[in-house]
Amino acid sequence: DCHAFVADLGVLVPLRWQGADGAAESWAVRYAAVAAMAAHHINHRVNSLVPKAQELLPPDFQVVVDIRDSAAQPTVAVGHAVDWNEQGKHAIVGSYRSAVTGPTALAASIAGTPVIAWGASASSLSDRSTYPTLSRTNIHDGVTADRTIRWIKAMGWTRIAVIAVDDAWGRAFMR
Repeated sequence: DCHAFVADLGVLVPLRWQGADGAAESWAVRYAAVAAMAAHHINHRVNSLVPKAQELLPPDFQVVVDIRDSAAQPTVAVGHAVDWNEQGKHAIVGSYRSAVTGPTALAASIAGTPVIAWGASASSLSDRSTYPTLSRTNIHDGVTADRTIRWIKAMGWTRIAVIAVDDAWGRAFMR
């Protein structure tokens, strides 16, 4: 007797995060829609968004996504992670900000829940002893800063000006 395997995922998207002009970030809404569409395409083996889904996935494999608004706030995201730990989610996807991902990954690690961050770039998140269940789909700021310095040197520039946001991300990048 064969039962379907369902990947039950929590997805964090900063839907209430506002940009500098006070407008909601439309890219966050698009990310939420893409997560829902990807699950639909996997579940129905539609190859246009998930190429080769039909041939690569077992016929009984399904994905369920519980998309929630992190509001780009650690306390909101941690609340969702705690809920998802209790529900036994297989993994958490998100968050975009390092300041949200770190606390979320700590909360998720209590239950051993993997966190796959798609935008968090703080170098500190690479510490496996602190964040044992965290993985990222992007490089961390240390690599970005190193490559930027190499590029500046390759251009032969001897003087540059750097403008950065005055928060943990901007200050870390400046170092």
